[in-house]
Amino acid sequence: MKINRRQFKNASIKTKLQVINLATTGLALFLVFCALLANEFFAYRQSVMDNLKVQAQMIGSNSTAAVVFRDKQTAQEILAALQAAPEIIRAIIYLPDGTPFAQFEHPVPHASIALLSVLEQTGLPYFPLRLHFQEDIRFSTEKIASLYIEADMQGLYRTIARYAAITALAAAGALLTAFLMLQRLRDSITSPLSGLTQLMRRVSQDKDYSLRSEIDSRDEVGSLARCFNEMLEQIQSRDSSLSDELSERKRAEARLDTLAYYDTVTGLPNRHFFNERLVYTVAQAGAASGRTVLMFIDLDNFKIINDTLGHHVGDMLLSGVGERLTRTLRSKDVIFRIGGDEFAVILEDIADRDDVASIADKLVQTFAFPFLLEDHEVHISASLGVSVCPDDATDPYALLRHADTAMYYAKERGKNTYQFFQPAMRGKALQRLNMENSLRRALEKNEFILHYQPQLDLDSGKIIGAEALLRWLHPDLGTVGPSDFIPLAEETGLIVPLGEWALRTACAQAVAWQAEGLGPIAIAVNLSGRQFKDENLVENLLRIVREAGLDPGLLDLELTESTLMDGSLANMEKLTALRDAGIRFSIDDFGTGYSSMSYLKRFPLNTLKIDRSFVDGIPENHEDVAITTAIIALAQSLNMRVIAEGVETREQADFLKRKGCPHVQGHFFSRPLSAAEFTLLTRSIATQAPRAEAISGLWSLIGGRMG
Repeated sequence: MKINRRQFKNASIKTKLQVINLATTGLALFLVFCALLANEFFAYRQSVMDNLKVQAQMIGSNSTAAVVFRDKQTAQEILAALQAAPEIIRAIIYLPDGTPFAQFEHPVPHASIALLSVLEQTGLPYFPLRLHFQEDIRFSTEKIASLYIEADMQGLYRTIARYAAITALAAAGALLTAFLMLQRLRDSITSPLSGLTQLMRRVSQDKDYSLRSEIDSRDEVGSLARCFNEMLEQIQSRDSSLSDELSERKRAEARLDTLAYYDTVTGLPNRHFFNERLVYTVAQAGAASGRTVLMFIDLDNFKIINDTLGHHVGDMLLSGVGERLTRTLRSKDVIFRIGGDEFAVILEDIADRDDVASIADKLVQTFAFPFLLEDHEVHISASLGVSVCPDDATDPYALLRHADTAMYYAKERGKNTYQFFQPAMRGKALQRLNMENSLRRALEKNEFILHYQPQLDLDSGKIIGAEALLRWLHPDLGTVGPSDFIPLAEETGLIVPLGEWALRTACAQAVAWQAEGLGPIAIAVNLSGRQFKDENLVENLLRIVREAGLDPGLLDLELTESTLMDGSLANMEKLTALRDAGIRFSIDDFGTGYSSMSYLKRFPLNTLKIDRSFVDGIPENHEDVAITTAIIALAQSLNMRVIAEGVETREQADFLKRKGCPHVQGHFFSRPLSAAEFTLLTRSIATQAPRAEAISGLWSLIGGRMG
């Protein structure tokens, strides 16, 4: 049945299945037929070739003597033995000069000649009429003749023809059987499809979506019927489904809107919401007579609480702060959380700046009461910066910069307060930016130096150590004290390379003093919290000490209480590794931070340093006296060394000595000195040998030489 492409496309599925199945089966049988014929042909041909090789080897071996002695008769008799091989039609022995020596030729029947004639007319190169083989005849290793044998392929072609006929008959039978079986299969597939087509026509005409197709099988046709039934069910419930989908879409859009515009921790509007609202509010303020106020709020020391008590407590604190600020503000005021611990408030329709001051004061007072979070009572304060539109700026981004600048000014004024933006603050903000840029280049330009403040033993009057204090020799500002740039270095992360430089320089200087004959002088170096969190702290620090050639026992690392409050296993491992190497640890400014007796027990500490804020009030201030006495007693009970900072008067030195604090440092004895001045002072004390009880004499010596 001949059918073109268009007819096939428009034919029924029954016809298509019949054509496809017959074509597929016929093609498969044809391929198998060709493969079998090819295998038979090449197998028979190889067999003939192998037989020729064996015959040639035997004849060549038997003909060697006849060729050597030129016995043609014997050679002819040997070749005549090939009559027993009907496929060999010719054999010739050639001498080395190409002259035939002996030959044999088998008679070819007339039937074979006719077959060969037919094959010759086909001209097919892959169906040769004869096979040729040549074998060298050798005596010892010398070639004395060559044997040429020619075989007839007629047997092969007769076998192939017979084999092809049998295979073709088998294929025809298989094709007929497949046709009969596929006809039944075709009917089993197309009959359900015809029924499904009629059902679809009825649904389309009658609009009766309650009709269902009967499912008699689990094959693809049954699956199609099930899908058709499901489609009818979906159409029946399309109105309710559409309504549910629209409702769900609205809920999803509401959730996305919440995520896009509201903070997940506090529930307050986020920075994205803030930016849009600020632009809109400032634009509206230009058309109104009232003022728009922006307050920028930053929590003081939030990072310490977050690192100490954990991020989950920090999130609880932020949520509590948001609730308190919301309760304090008016209903029409909007508060935003725009960063980690940063909030912003937009106040609209403010008539007087005094009203702004009153609101800002209430917001600051909101933090007067502690937050109760889990088992912790957390105290925190906030610094506020205020800018007013249109007084300070009419551009929303300028208004935000001014509020941020005022907030930093509030922090510089002691925190826990608010500041209105003033034009003069622009210079402070620019100065801070310039300071940060200069700080980034200062280390590369070698603008930092170390000064060393002597630490004395009150009993012997000798210098027992020195605290390394960082100074910045700014090319324009002159000498900049650490209080002016250390906080900025902490904030920008520059404290890590700066602290490493200070540690390396101090260790090298301590080794240099020993080389100058001053004896072993302990060197104290401050280690910031950010340095302490460095994963490579132990490795880097020990390498610095090793490269400097300093005895680790002469290095005293001063840590703050807030650094130790994170009592993590990693921090304990760092302290233990450094202590095992011989390095000592001091608690700097003990009593001014989040003091806890527990860390004194857990960590391998050697020294407590009494903060200058307590020493400053002794012996007149009873509270300072009580705190200082308690710290000394605590250190003695824990078998720890204690040293007092900021000793300015002889009365303070006498009091500390009486209470059992033998080690002091402060301007009463010496200001921080350069390395050369420290060397001179140490040698002067060694030669003068001041009496232990004559503190004033020691002061005269130091003051006269170094004052």
